[in-house]
Amino acid sequence: MKKSLLASLLILFTTLLHAQGPYAPAAGMPGSTAISKDSSIIVSWASGAFVKRGFIQADDTTVYANGSKKASFGHHFHAMGAAEGSSTEVVSLGDGGMATLTFDRIIYNEPGADFAVFENSFGDTFLELAFVEVSSDGINYSRFPAHSLTPTDVQTGAWDETDPTQIHNLAGKYRQGFGTPFDLSELAPNPLVDINFIRFIRIVDVVGSINPAYGSVDSQGNLINDPYPTPFNSGGFDLDGVAVIHGNVQNPLLGFEELLPATDSYFLPLENGSFSSDDLKFNYEAGFGSWSGFSYSNRVTLTGEYTNDQFVAASLGGIEGDSSSFAISYVSSDWMSGTYDPIPSVIETSTGSTAAFSGFYVNNSHMAYITMRDGTLYNKKFGGVSGNDPDWFRLKICGVRSDNSITDTVVHYLADFRFTDHYYDYIQTDWQWIDLLNLGEVKSLSFILESSDTGDYGMNTPAYFCMDNLSMVNVQAPVLNVNIPDQTVAMNAEPVEIQLTDHFHSYSGSINWSVTSNSQPGLVSASLNGDVLALTFTANETGAADIEITATASGLSVSDFFTVTVSSNVGIIPIPAISFTAFPNPAGNNLMIEGAGNSQMQLRTLAGQLLMEQELLQEKTEIDLSQLPSGVYLLQITNRAGTAVKKIVKK
Repeated sequence: MKKSLLASLLILFTTLLHAQGPYAPAAGMPGSTAISKDSSIIVSWASGAFVKRGFIQADDTTVYANGSKKASFGHHFHAMGAAEGSSTEVVSLGDGGMATLTFDRIIYNEPGADFAVFENSFGDTFLELAFVEVSSDGINYSRFPAHSLTPTDVQTGAWDETDPTQIHNLAGKYRQGFGTPFDLSELAPNPLVDINFIRFIRIVDVVGSINPAYGSVDSQGNLINDPYPTPFNSGGFDLDGVAVIHGNVQNPLLGFEELLPATDSYFLPLENGSFSSDDLKFNYEAGFGSWSGFSYSNRVTLTGEYTNDQFVAASLGGIEGDSSSFAISYVSSDWMSGTYDPIPSVIETSTGSTAAFSGFYVNNSHMAYITMRDGTLYNKKFGGVSGNDPDWFRLKICGVRSDNSITDTVVHYLADFRFTDHYYDYIQTDWQWIDLLNLGEVKSLSFILESSDTGDYGMNTPAYFCMDNLSMVNVQAPVLNVNIPDQTVAMNAEPVEIQLTDHFHSYSGSINWSVTSNSQPGLVSASLNGDVLALTFTANETGAADIEITATASGLSVSDFFTVTVSSNVGIIPIPAISFTAFPNPAGNNLMIEGAGNSQMQLRTLAGQLLMEQELLQEKTEIDLSQLPSGVYLLQITNRAGTAVKKIVKK
C-alpha cells in the first residue's frame, strides 16, 4: 500500500517496538539483518518483472479504488533495477497479488544471504508482508519457510503496527531503503528447484486478514496478521526491488536500447538485411512497399497512420517503460507459393556458433491488440458477437541445433478465448516471459504466428509481436556452497580426507581441482585424488598451515581457504563457541560479517600485525577493506563466548 501524505503525520506517532520476539529487530538496531539498498555486497538487481495484481479487498471484491477492483498503483518496471527507497517508485500487488522477477545472472546458494527484497514501509513497525518463492524453471517454485508470531486476537488495521521481531522469512520486514535477506540454504529440499541455479524470484502478497476464509498462513499454519483491509489502489505489498547478493557471471541481456538514440522513433526496413545486438543477428526483408522479419522501435505515439502505428507495442513502450526500446517482428506469409503458410522470422548467432537462450519478454503490438479487441472489416473481433467464440492468437518458437536438427516448439498464446469460464479470456497487453532454456544450445531461433482468424489468404490477425530483454546464458563459473571448515587435529593424527564436491558445484563441465597454496607443506601435505583432498601430517610436528583450494571449470575458477592446526594436546578438540560467517571471501573492497553481534573484531596480517579494530554491535556488519592491499588476512571475533578466527582473502 502506497503511503499517502498522512505518512508524515502518522510517523510522528509511530514508536519503535523494543525487541520482544525471537527474530531480528528493525534496521539499525543491534542484531538486525537488514541490508541497505546501497550495500556493496549487492551485485545486481532484477532486470525484468511480470505483475499479476490482486483485489484491493479480498473479502469484498466489489470494492473499487481509482476505477479498479484490483491494485493499480505503480508499474511493473518499478520493481526492476535498484530500489529507490521511496514511497512512490514502487508497484503495489493487492491482496494475494504476485510479481515474478527475472535477472541478468543465475542466483546461487553461498554462505549467508543470497538475495534481498525491498518494500517501501515508511517506518520500522508499519509492515506489509509477502511470501518469497524461487524457481529454476519458472514453473516449479519453493517457498521460504515463513513464520509469524504476531497475535491474531485483534485484526491489525490499515495503519497499525507490527513488531518485526515476530517476523521471519517474510519480505517487508524492514523499512524503505532496507531489504529483507533470504538464504537459499533455508529452503526444504525440492528435486524440481536447484538452489544453485535460481532464475526466478516470485513475491506473493500476504493477505493479512485474521479471518481464516481469506487470511494467509505461515509455514506452521499460523494466520499472518498484517494491515487489513487496505482498500486503496495502492493496497497490498509495495515492491521496490530485488537485489542479488550471490550471482554467477553476468549473462547477455538484449534490450535494444543502443539501436535508437532518438525517442519515439523506429527502424523501417527498406531493403533486405539484418541488424545486430550483442552477438546476434536479426534478419529482415523488404520490398513491394512492405517489410518482414525483425525491426526495432521505441515508438509510443499513435497517429492513426499504418506506417507509424505498426511499430507501437500494446503497452506503449518496452519492458523498461515509456520510450524504452524493444524489437518488433512481422511474420509474413508465403503468398508466392499460394500456401500462405507463415515464413519464420529468424534470429541467428553472428558467427554461426551455438548459444543457450534463457528466454525473453513478449507482448502484442498495439495494432494486433486493437484489431483483436474491436475487429475490422477484414479482421474478426475476438470472441465474436457473443464474446464466447474460442478464438486464439499464438507465437511458436523453435531452434536449429549445430547439426541442423530442429528443437521442440515453445508455444505462447498472445490471446486466448478458449476458457470454459470466459472471465479468464484475454488479449495480452503487458510484457510476459517466454522461457527458452529447454531448447538447449542452438545456432538460430525461428518465430511464426498462428491465429484462429484465417481466410483464403492465410491469417487475418495482424502478424506482429514485440520482444524485449532477450536473455542468453553464458558459461557459468563453479560456485562455493559451503566453506571448507578449519581443521584441528592432534599431533601424529591419521590422515584427513575432505570430499570437495560437498563444498563446490559446477554447471559448466567437470571441475579441475588444485591446491593453490599451502603455507606449511613441511607440516601438512595436501594432495588430490579425484574429488578428494587428502591431508597428511608430518610426525612429531605442530603448528598451523593455511591452505587454498581452487575449483576450475570451463576456464572459470573459485577458491576457498581454510586453516589446519596440528596441536600437541592429545584428545578431544573443543568446538569453538563462536560461529560467524564472513562473505564474500575472497572479498573486494567490502566484507560482510554475519552472526557476530556484540563482539570485538580485529583484522591482522598473517604475521599478527593489527590492522583494524572495531566493535560490532549488530548481527550483520559491513567492513571497509578498500585501504588494504590484496592478500590474506586473519579476522578475529571475540565476545563472552570466546574467540574465533577466520582467514580472509582481499582480491
